[in-house]
Amino acid sequence: MNQLQAFATFSQSGEHVYRTSTYIQWGTGAQSLGSCLLLNPGSATLFRERPAPNHSIMGQITLDPTMQQLVKLVAEIYQNRSFNGRFTIYNLFTLQNPRSVDAIATFEKLMENGETTISEQLVPIQELQQHPWILLGWGCQTKASWQYLPVLKQSWLQRIAASGIPFFGKKCSNGRDYYHPCPQLFATREALLRDLVNEHIQINPENRTAFWH
Repeated sequence: MNQLQAFATFSQSGEHVYRTSTYIQWGTGAQSLGSCLLLNPGSATLFRERPAPNHSIMGQITLDPTMQQLVKLVAEIYQNRSFNGRFTIYNLFTLQNPRSVDAIATFEKLMENGETTISEQLVPIQELQQHPWILLGWGCQTKASWQYLPVLKQSWLQRIAASGIPFFGKKCSNGRDYYHPCPQLFATREALLRDLVNEHIQINPENRTAFWH
């Protein structure tokens, strides 16, 4: 497999750090190998620099467990062949916090205070259309008190539908949400990985051989 790296753009506003773009890179190609939509940025950090207040910075980042699981997923989908390109990681919202419940509570407060909007969390339809497919995996957590997160999920789904790109994921028991691709229980990760590969086969995108050398 070609050399593997990950890159992200960070910014800081007040006490909050945001990871506004993230991708995993194989080789030097810029073409998309796929994408995913998770909940929010987790623990991956820049190797060296840190964003200054009200500025953004892009650089190489560490691969956290979720990214390592996504690397395995991409390798399985492309059958471990050598390929050249990048996998983009989107999040429902860009606020970085490894604890998802705390991140959602902060996001809800930022929305309530008018410090961010739903539209600021979305990406253009034209950008989504650059990807051969997108994996949905923001997790199964729900709370009746969450007012803005359900609206944000629906807005993302509408934008993905408008883009026309294939999407897949393993649905939660509630029929609305999707399992995170990297469960906290290590013993369940391989089984979920197999399920996601099978879900990908069901959508049968044309990219399955596009990056083989």
